[in-house]
Amino acid sequence: MPDDDVRLLPFVESPVLQRVGIERQCPDEDAPLFEAWRKGRTTSYGRTDLQKGNEHNVEEQVIEGIVVKHYN
Repeated sequence: MPDDDVRLLPFVESPVLQRVGIERQCPDEDAPLFEAWRKGRTTSYGRTDLQKGNEHNVEEQVIEGIVVKHYN
């Protein structure tokens, strides 16, 4: 598990992300810390209603501004 003070940012040196492109959801300085995301994820587990995603058999939930996909 990473340190709680790590900002959740895309890995810009990734060849895949460079090829496909990075769609930023927020400025780097506003990106959530891992601690906030981890606490939000564990707190919401089993308590939130998942939204139907665009893909077949995929449900989505947003935690600290990050979309989490649940594949069923």
